[in-house]
Amino acid sequence: MDTKKIGVLVGREWSWPPAFIGEINRRNAGVVAEYVTLGGTRMAEWCEYAVIIDRISHEIPYYRTFLKTAILAGTVVINNPFWWSADDKFFGASLSMRLGVTHPRTVALPTHSYIEGVVEESLRNLRYPIPWSEHIEYLGGFPVILKPVWGGGFKKVYKLNSFDEMWRAYNETGTECMMLQEYINWDKYVRTIVIGQEHTMTIKFDVNAPWPHRYFREDNYLTPEEGKQVVDGALKLTRALGYDMNAAEFAIKDGVAYAIDFTNPAPDFDVNSLTPHYFDWVVKTMADFTIDLTKSGRTQLDDFSWYSMINPQRSGNGVSVPGAATQAAETANVKKPAAKRSKPASSTAKASKPAPSKPRTNRNKKTSDA
Repeated sequence: MDTKKIGVLVGREWSWPPAFIGEINRRNAGVVAEYVTLGGTRMAEWCEYAVIIDRISHEIPYYRTFLKTAILAGTVVINNPFWWSADDKFFGASLSMRLGVTHPRTVALPTHSYIEGVVEESLRNLRYPIPWSEHIEYLGGFPVILKPVWGGGFKKVYKLNSFDEMWRAYNETGTECMMLQEYINWDKYVRTIVIGQEHTMTIKFDVNAPWPHRYFREDNYLTPEEGKQVVDGALKLTRALGYDMNAAEFAIKDGVAYAIDFTNPAPDFDVNSLTPHYFDWVVKTMADFTIDLTKSGRTQLDDFSWYSMINPQRSGNGVSVPGAATQAAETANVKKPAAKRSKPASSTAKASKPAPSKPRTNRNKKTSDA
């Protein structure tokens, strides 16, 4: 018979994973949840889990490899590793603009340093020096934010007030691909958790408060119009990214919600961060969503194109697979692949004239920064 199991891949998290597993198993809904255990994966191997929640593959490459293979077997992975491997914060900024979700102006920068083996001839397409004054003018002048194109946890994020500050920060970034972003002097700041591309919870979020005490319960913190902008924007962006688990941050200035950070496919679900009130909502909502996914059964893909891989549960190209097919696949030498259910901001401020010095560019420096 078809195995109705939910697997959880985790790192150092101690509060949300056991609470979620306990919530699933407590309900006796014909679905069980457990931690995934791996010791190696064979090609085209059948996966016993109907759904896997991924909280750690961005740090463990083998997990990402396993998850992509699991999708071929019909497992629904939250979040989809094909999308998660491809997204970045600058793509998110461009996507936001295309979707009509207000976003601060943003510029992706060439990296400061390169790994060993990259020589001058490898960089012939780069304009040098970087036109810093043009970028700052486009962003509306200082202050600006410098932050990684990939990454999270507010690591290597700088608020910069001058060219000298910007160059000093840029000189510290090594091989990290960075981007400059217009600074929004916000009145309010929130984070909206999205589950299943339908369920949302918007929470007051103080980015300047000491971690983990950044979430606050304050009813009516946003006006109805501000709240609508935030929820609509969070849903648009999350659906476009193909995530079923996300956290989208918005800065509100003069009644306008600016999408700041929303490529968060493994958002912080720690009870000490969310507080028990929001933590319970996340545990129960994710349990409802994943139980429904698991019970909907698998479908067999008839198209292994890239589009099908990045969106198997919504591509509509599969057919239902009865439970017996799963049993046969597990006993056959050839594993049967399966799958599941069928206004940018502007400013008139001008950039100040750049200082005569410019940032160093070490094109061959090898660093340990990823």
